[in-house]
Amino acid sequence: MPYPLDDATANRLVNLFPRVLQREREPVQAALTLLLEAEEARRGAPDATGAHGALALLQGALLKEEYDLSTHAHHASWPVDALVADVQGLIHVNAAQGFAAGDALLRGAVAALRGSFPGARVVRLHGDCFAALLLPSAGLQLTPDSAPLARSALEAAAREALPAGAQVPGFTLAQLSLRVRSPSHWQVLGPLVWAELERAYALARMGGVQGVQQRTLELAGAVPLTP
Repeated sequence: MPYPLDDATANRLVNLFPRVLQREREPVQAALTLLLEAEEARRGAPDATGAHGALALLQGALLKEEYDLSTHAHHASWPVDALVADVQGLIHVNAAQGFAAGDALLRGAVAALRGSFPGARVVRLHGDCFAALLLPSAGLQLTPDSAPLARSALEAAAREALPAGAQVPGFTLAQLSLRVRSPSHWQVLGPLVWAELERAYALARMGGVQGVQQRTLELAGAVPLTP
């Protein structure tokens, strides 16, 4: 059955996404769709590329189960390794080959990361930048071969996604090994992991860091045991 939507509620929806007024014929429906997609992403639903959205890491429950299952979260430290992959010059791919080809390239990149790290969680940090999170439950860690193998898989996926003869873009890769000592709650992990992923990517993009970047964050948030 149809549900009534009063004008005040409709205006509140549109005000959340004001661009729909210029871009959509049905702005209220478009705003409602965007709101639902944002909430689904926060709860961990994958986007069109097949990756989890950044909100699932920052605000959602992407790491809750990992924290609850990991004995490290309640004792010494909580570990996570990650490989970040950014598509170089996606704007030029979209201009030369069209947005459909660019979207296919992004889906291929996500599939390549999943294939390179089975069991990893792939998160879309921003438009054309993804991170494969090697969480404790996956039993995965970065190795000396991780970056070369991932790069080969990403380049192969790009060649398959783009038309024959199209220039294949490069990829900026960053590797991170993070340890969070005594996290107080799973909700603190998401923003910390996101921030360290972004920092690792920025340092790799500037060309000043090679290999796996090591980080240890001391939170000391565990409740001490009383004798």
